[in-house]
Amino acid sequence: MLRLWLYGTVVPGVLGLVAMAAIVLPGDGDDLTYTRLFTGGGALIATCALGGYIGGRVAGHRL
Repeated sequence: MLRLWLYGTVVPGVLGLVAMAAIVLPGDGDDLTYTRLFTGGGALIATCALGGYIGGRVAGHRL
């Protein structure tokens, strides 16, 4: 069960946060816009959903 939790939630969550940070964090002289904020949020949701699905399937096959 720990493997299912790890592969299904923790790993996709961390990857989603990294994807969001890569989009949202401003560069030199850039301001945060709503477009970048919503795009980063979408990347977070998409990465967590897809990664959770794939990670859960992988962990389920290994049980």
